[in-house]
Amino acid sequence: MTDLVTTLSTFVAMANANRALMDGTTKPVRQIIENNDVVLAVWQDVDQPLGIGTLIIKGAVTLRNISANNAGVRCRVNAVPSDSYEHAVALLEVLGEADLLN
Repeated sequence: MTDLVTTLSTFVAMANANRALMDGTTKPVRQIIENNDVVLAVWQDVDQPLGIGTLIIKGAVTLRNISANNAGVRCRVNAVPSDSYEHAVALLEVLGEADLLN
């Protein structure tokens, strides 16, 4: 559980730091997605055990390969702030990887 809390805390910190970059356009989110290998949307969600919701926007195949091969891979990871699950899905649909929509 400690590893999960640490990991979620890291993603929340990344998303909060990136919130300062948001200017009301999709440009900052596009740049974050383009400049990283794995990107998650992060939001507060009281229905989740730790109160944090996440959705992979980019890099699901990378994560699957890491898991399947049980090997570490150096990759750039980042997180973008989201207002809700629905907002995260919209980010995925508009800016994310098309293969994640299935």
